[in-house]
Amino acid sequence: MAMAERQSVHRERLETMVVQGNIKSQTLGTIFAFIICVIALTAGFYLVHEGKNVAGFSSIVGAMGGVLGTFIYSRREQRKERVEKSNALQSKKR
Repeated sequence: MAMAERQSVHRERLETMVVQGNIKSQTLGTIFAFIICVIALTAGFYLVHEGKNVAGFSSIVGAMGGVLGTFIYSRREQRKERVEKSNALQSKKR
């Protein structure tokens, strides 16, 4: 009995560590994406200011497209995951 309780506590501790690690990873990813986007946008505006319109606009569009593409893709994947989990719960109830 005591061994099962220790195992349960250990498993909960490991799950907590995994969740905290995922949160930290997502936070760092968001911060780095923001920094890269700001750099690309700044470079694009600088290039437009200097008269290199094509390169500047492509930098701006690339930065915004990357952010929007990643956002849309992640939302779609989250939606798929929620549907899969919901279906799994429904099948367990039957």
